[in-house]
Amino acid sequence: MLSDVRIRVGACVLAMAAAGGLGVVTHAKEPVTRPEGAGGVTRTIVNRTALSCPAPGPGGKIQSAIDAVSPQLPEGTPVAPGAATPLSIGPLPATSDPIGSVLVRGKIASTAKTAKPVPLSIRGIGPLAAGTVGTSTSVSTEGVNRGMASVPCQLPGSDFWFVGASGAAGRRDILELTNLDSVNAEVNVTVYSANGALDLPNARGIVVPARGTTAVYLSLVAPKVRDLALHVESTGGRVAAVLRDNASDGKKPAGVDWINPSAPPATSLVIPGLAAGKGIRIITLANPSDLQATATLTINGPNGPFKPAELSTMQIPAGTVKSIRLDSVLLGDPSAVTVSSDQPLTGSTRTIDASGEDFAVLGSAEALTGPAYLVLPAHSQPAQLQITAPSKTATVKFELRDVAGKLLAARSLDVINGGTTMIPFKAQPRPTYLMVEQIKGSAVAAVTLMPPAKLGDDEVPLVAAWPLTTSLVFRAQLGAQPDVRAALK
Repeated sequence: MLSDVRIRVGACVLAMAAAGGLGVVTHAKEPVTRPEGAGGVTRTIVNRTALSCPAPGPGGKIQSAIDAVSPQLPEGTPVAPGAATPLSIGPLPATSDPIGSVLVRGKIASTAKTAKPVPLSIRGIGPLAAGTVGTSTSVSTEGVNRGMASVPCQLPGSDFWFVGASGAAGRRDILELTNLDSVNAEVNVTVYSANGALDLPNARGIVVPARGTTAVYLSLVAPKVRDLALHVESTGGRVAAVLRDNASDGKKPAGVDWINPSAPPATSLVIPGLAAGKGIRIITLANPSDLQATATLTINGPNGPFKPAELSTMQIPAGTVKSIRLDSVLLGDPSAVTVSSDQPLTGSTRTIDASGEDFAVLGSAEALTGPAYLVLPAHSQPAQLQITAPSKTATVKFELRDVAGKLLAARSLDVINGGTTMIPFKAQPRPTYLMVEQIKGSAVAAVTLMPPAKLGDDEVPLVAAWPLTTSLVFRAQLGAQPDVRAALK
């Protein structure tokens, strides 16, 4: 498969290798002559994919399923040649039989809902691999998993950041590490708190077995410590890292969700997807550097940017984590937060609905540089696409398709400088999938789900938030240069 690929360091890219265990074939469209040493990118064909889809823990009347799609790609996007071999959805052990399959491009595949979910993977080789995405979703009407927990299936990698975790009472946060490969992986976790980095020997040298999972309970690793940030680094092999958060208020469940990963620390970051409506909104920032950070906050609302009085500037000591509430300044508007700092920071926002019974967490996001795809599970209430242009007016287009690939909605729009635009999507009884593409300027995007103001007697508030991330197919074509060694094994 890769035997005829010639590699010149600095001159071509083997896409997506270390990030997701993805093999690739590369073909130049036509010979290109460049001066010796000049950089360049060979267009790539992704021919292998592996995604990790986590499962919630037991508890309550839970129903869980995976929705996946090999999306319609822009005309001219290269894909692997040959027959469209199905992608399998199945348990991690190599001997397990698939429980679902992605059969054709553009049509959503779903596993049957189950009350006993286990971690699954989406795997496959061939034309359907390029762009494939999936979402793991569970809903429970009672118990510790009451509410909605939904998260995109993840490409394995070697470096992850999570902000907004906790080991304190009222939280049951679990870092779940999954290894899709056939050899063991080893992971170190660095934990930052409001009082600085924690010395936690048990968080280092964590072994994740081949085709298996390892759980790290934060209440045991960092008991009674609030406002945590985690830096997960694989020192051998690749893992998919996810962080499950079960909250409670005394004995009463207060929601469940996955804390989405945050972008690596940077001096400028954007956290999208603060949902519209009433409830609590919290921003948490982590400063892993050795110097105190001075950070400036800008709210990106529907009418443009503004700096909240008394909250616009924060001092974050070296190696610490700091949280503040924003709901008093957001006034229920859909918003994002832009943070500028003299030291690299990473962060997240937490959205809690007005009832306090469910929540969602989104991490800082990288700007879109090409099409992003997201599978949305069935939802009985409207969802909202929130697009933010943090620096200057941006032009963005989106397409929403149904389970059979039929176009439900499509639009191009301008998002004003520093503003957030919200596009509502009707409730959908079956899964849909979304494509968002930045055309001009810089934009970040997320989809949020909030319960209506009034619920029926037997209804449960459902809160969710999903990030939109540029598909690695297009990152590769735009010149991303990951470690290619995994693709050559």
